[in-house]
Amino acid sequence: MKKITIYSFIIVLLSLTGCSKFLERLPDNRTELNSVDKVSQLLGTAYPQANYMDFCESMSDNVDDKGVGEMDITNTDSYFFKVVADNQQDSPEYYWDACYAAVAAANHALEACNEAPNPGDYTSQKGEALVARAYAHFMLVTLFSKIYDPATAASDPGIPYVTESEKVVIKEYDRKTVAYVYEMIERDLLEGIPLIVSFSLKETMPK
Repeated sequence: MKKITIYSFIIVLLSLTGCSKFLERLPDNRTELNSVDKVSQLLGTAYPQANYMDFCESMSDNVDDKGVGEMDITNTDSYFFKVVADNQQDSPEYYWDACYAAVAAANHALEACNEAPNPGDYTSQKGEALVARAYAHFMLVTLFSKIYDPATAASDPGIPYVTESEKVVIKEYDRKTVAYVYEMIERDLLEGIPLIVSFSLKETMPK
């Protein structure tokens, strides 16, 4: 009886130790952005992983006969200037989502750069994140809003300009004007490009 009690105690002790180690682990396999290399790798995804040529060329004089076969709804709807019913690869909706996925990556990278204990080491990464964020928003406002017109840009609806990492599952964003979006693009470029240039000059200067 005494042996059974001892064995039971050992088993309980081991199970508690294993549980403690399990609970100390992160709940998923996402990477902690705690180094320059990791932020640089994240920035490799801060560009839209989608193509806009299919629906853009179909609405232009560069449209092409796709031949006999399965109907390409993205191509057909775009040709007739209809709302594209498809949401698969290279459709407008797919490109929209890809742009905001790129923005999300850029914002996470910026957050890591700003919160790093040694932010000076992240100069080029911060610059690239700002420029990448500006590019994705420029593509969105170009394709999904009216063309910039100084006379109407202050009232024409733009697209949401996202500048923070999402902390909630569903978040509502304000859709401000085309003029506002271009102002934000310019701000990101004016801040980001000098950071990239200064880092490049630093790297090329003789040591």
